[in-house]
Amino acid sequence: MASYSRKTQNHDRQEGSRKVQITFLASEWGSSKGGLSTINRELAIRLAKFREADITFFLPKCNQEDEESALQHKVKIVKASRKPGFKELDWLSFPPEELQIDIIVGHGVKLGRHAQSIKDSKKCKWVQVVHTDPEELGMFKTYSSPISKGEEKHKIEVELCEMADLVVGVGSKLSEAFRRYLRGRDKRVVDFTPGIFEEFIRVSQTVEEQKKRRVLVFGRGDAEDFKLKGLDIAGKAVAALQDTVLEFVGAKDGEHEKIEEQLTGCGVKSSLLRVKTFVKDRVGLMSMFHQADLVLLPSRTEGFGLTGLEAMSAGLPVLVSRNSGFAEALCSVPFGSFFVVNSDDPKDWTTAINKMWAKDEKIRLEEVKTLRDLYAKKYNWEKQIKDLFHKMTSCIHDDISNVQSWSETTIEGTVLSSWQPSPRSTEDHAGNL
Repeated sequence: MASYSRKTQNHDRQEGSRKVQITFLASEWGSSKGGLSTINRELAIRLAKFREADITFFLPKCNQEDEESALQHKVKIVKASRKPGFKELDWLSFPPEELQIDIIVGHGVKLGRHAQSIKDSKKCKWVQVVHTDPEELGMFKTYSSPISKGEEKHKIEVELCEMADLVVGVGSKLSEAFRRYLRGRDKRVVDFTPGIFEEFIRVSQTVEEQKKRRVLVFGRGDAEDFKLKGLDIAGKAVAALQDTVLEFVGAKDGEHEKIEEQLTGCGVKSSLLRVKTFVKDRVGLMSMFHQADLVLLPSRTEGFGLTGLEAMSAGLPVLVSRNSGFAEALCSVPFGSFFVVNSDDPKDWTTAINKMWAKDEKIRLEEVKTLRDLYAKKYNWEKQIKDLFHKMTSCIHDDISNVQSWSETTIEGTVLSSWQPSPRSTEDHAGNL
């Protein structure tokens, strides 16, 4: 049946439909599970703007509101069939027989391992997106045998990338790491750095000095997360400040008191501490950004650091750990290095925060807006998505090399470029990208 499906899709292209069927493996449409979900949804929405593509989100379950939201962005949601005896996410290994797939997009181990069986069953191409470096993360985890477990996760991640047709790293830090891991494997690794999130630009930061300033930090707060995310650094840094409230966001149900105990153990006064659950919707996150004065991202290591980018998108000052993908992106933009802290010492973070407070609030906000504009110019969503789309579709060049291809690449009616692969070898075509 899979072979028949492939012939049908090729025939459709010959007849003029010219649609590339791209399916994203997903655990949700929203962002309740963090940055991976956000990037997954954002890529799907932006690729759906190409008239040459049909985009599907394949996930275990969702509600009608999510389906309607996806359709507004021209993304179709397909729910996996329940498979007794399998874990919910493992249902994704069994896509519906009628679902046509030219390219399957997986993310990390969690949402990438299913792609290997789908690639075989659907005879499609596989794009693997990497969000973390498990080997590096293992150096800062605090559960049992974190380094050896990190090494094992790292091996699986690399094996998945070896099997994929194209690897996409979220930010230059991860892209560079996986190019090194995949040396000699003849695999292309594409660097994709997220751009400014336009919905957060609507957040209006108020120029109004408060007696008590509020600093936001995000994480889970559990034993695995506390050291890795640098929550102890944030706690000790803010504890040394006067009249500054530390607001922790991301506590699991029933874990608030435990996190409070950890942070007060770092010297934070209970009267200057707020512990809140993870914000599952964008509206709630916007509200938090509007109320805050600064966001800290003090992670000892971070694949990218999407919350920092979201905060900056909202015009909110940020201080970011140098060992993160977001910091690398900032350092490539004029004035971006001023918002990066190259230290794990809480005293250095306290100093950096005091430098922020020493500036007039209006100037602080103007500096962030200037940085946001410079970042948006360098890491433009449309340009990067266009480049990514071309690289993704080049993976299926061998399937359509004898078919007249697209004469133009268009996003929402705007012609972006002419892209007509000739019936040469895949290697020749890839070499000209």
